Amino acid sequence: MSSSDFKATAEQLNQAWDAAFNAKDHALVTSFYDDAATVLPSGAPQINGKDALLSFWKTSIAQGIIDHKLDLIHAEADGNLAFQRGHWSAAVVDAQGQRQSFSGNVHLLYKKQADGHWKLLSHIWN
Repeated sequence: MSSSDFKATAEQLNQAWDAAFNAKDHALVTSFYDDAATVLPSGAPQINGKDALLSFWKTSIAQGIIDHKLDLIHAEADGNLAFQRGHWSAAVVDAQGQRQSFSGNVHLLYKKQADGHWKLLSHIWN
């Protein structure tokens, strides 16, 4: 797969991931990850494996995070591994109805699965 082909794939994966997160579907969000995946949240311990990821995303979504968006800056593929770097943004609405927006950098590492689909192997943000 060429890097330009993977860029289109990454854009599609971003849109699908955001849609799952914004629909508050923690199980669907978790399905984007390889069985050996690790999530490295900013300022928090690493989360490893599907069961821990399911719990992490369930808790994160329950905190009221809304309007998550991944914006791709660069993506490349080489064999069975690919990566993208970009920005993320999201928001929460506090008890007084005030919207607070957050954003940062994101790096995503993908592993090609036996069926040809790409799944996240490592997800880090700050």
